Amino acid sequence: MTPIQMKLTTDQFDRMAAGTKTIEIRLHDPKRQTIQIGDIIQFINLSDPTKTLTKRVRGYRLFPTFVSLYQTYSPLSVGSQPTASVTQMVKDTYTIYTPEQEQRWGVMAIEI
Repeated sequence: MTPIQMKLTTDQFDRMAAGTKTIEIRLHDPKRQTIQIGDIIQFINLSDPTKTLTKRVRGYRLFPTFVSLYQTYSPLSVGSQPTASVTQMVKDTYTIYTPEQEQRWGVMAIEI
């Protein structure tokens, strides 16, 4: 089985490597719609592509919005600061994805 590749910023990569980030947030776009429990994801550090992490998909949940997703999981588990508010986490996410993408595809919490 060929691993699914996903890129992460260094801070998110480091949190995943440390084991504090256990939920990866993505759009539920066509690329992610094929993800199944048991799949292997190879996470690649954007700043240093020689650094990779391999994780198995333990589960996933679909949500209509980032707000509903962030209301479900702790900030730490999704790679945010422990005291981050839902509003701040959504604002941060909108620097990566647009509200239009969120509305079109919905969002996915990948449990690793």
